[in-house]
Amino acid sequence: SDYNLDCMPPHGYIHVLSLTDNIAEFKNAVNKQKISGNIDTPEGGFDAMLQAAVCQSHIGWRKEAKRLLLVMTDQTSHLALDSKLAGIVVPHD
Repeated sequence: SDYNLDCMPPHGYIHVLSLTDNIAEFKNAVNKQKISGNIDTPEGGFDAMLQAAVCQSHIGWRKEAKRLLLVMTDQTSHLALDSKLAGIVVPHD
């Protein structure tokens, strides 16, 4: 890149902060985040949503809570099944 950025390495998902009502802790965690060089942005958000849904103890979901995940992006997603073109044919477990 021609830009001098302090980026995180590519990753699929990194757990940063469990659910909390501590607004200062939340703001601090958000402010520490860096842009990453993820290779496949459209699916990166969906992978993070999947991890948040299945890793209940890490996220801190209450057993009786209803869960709502919201993703806002300006990135378009891929066409359905285009992963087969790249040889990615094993579905997520």
